[in-house]
Amino acid sequence: MTDIPKTKYGAAVCLFKGEEVYLSQRQWNQLHFSNLWQFVHGYVKGDYERYADAAVRIVRNEAGIVLPVQRLCYIKSLMLNNEFYYTYFVHLNENETPAAPTAEQLAFRGAFVSFPLQRAINLMLVPGLEKMLRMTLKTLARTKPPVIEEERNAWSCMADYD
Repeated sequence: MTDIPKTKYGAAVCLFKGEEVYLSQRQWNQLHFSNLWQFVHGYVKGDYERYADAAVRIVRNEAGIVLPVQRLCYIKSLMLNNEFYYTYFVHLNENETPAAPTAEQLAFRGAFVSFPLQRAINLMLVPGLEKMLRMTLKTLARTKPPVIEEERNAWSCMADYD
């Protein structure tokens, strides 16, 4: 009898500041996608945590940035191996910068590095992220960064793509 791997569910967040995107590089010893660049990401807790709430928690835990769910902009979902992610982007304020990784985090990834969006698209990225960065670049060209105090629906800020 073959064991079918259980799908894991998570959230990933692309952090932007102006025309720059923050990415971290996976360590060389990771089973999947070693040395590739990635967004902030993690798994949904339990069966009842909403994806957007998971994204806010993950950004707080992984990058040290506290933000309300209204600042998230949904990009699209992504399936990697047996992991399913809802993916978002968020515009950071001038005073918001990802924190240095803890010793525990350094076992899995390096520090966050800021790249111009056009350059980030050409990095060795975790599969699926190049398309998401291109979609985000297209959306940023057509929209203004959201007003932070404005209450918005986290699902409605991306342009339509097929």
